[in-house]
Amino acid sequence: MDSGASRPRPGSLHEALSEKNRDIEPWEVHSELALVCPEVSERIRELLPERDPDAFLSRLREPARTLETAPEAVTPSPSVAVVAYALWRLAETARVALVAVGAVVVLALLAEVLH
Repeated sequence: MDSGASRPRPGSLHEALSEKNRDIEPWEVHSELALVCPEVSERIRELLPERDPDAFLSRLREPARTLETAPEAVTPSPSVAVVAYALWRLAETARVALVAVGAVVVLALLAEVLH
């Protein structure tokens, strides 16, 4: 009938608590008491495994490109970049103006037809 979900797994924190610290109940580990009670917090930290600061470096990534295979980056001169930006903004402004003029013409034609 019981699937064993309520029993602690072998080697779990509950088992370590029951063996080492009989004064800390398993529910105290998973409650807010572990955050506010210094005694419970200290005992829980003692049960944690030793921290490995280099754990995230277990698999180093290979660089996407090395210096030998990277293409030469073409950087335009500042004057070319300024002119290109000015032309780009001019084209964007012309596009917005064309849409606005088109909307006004459509509204004028619609007003003329309905009048």
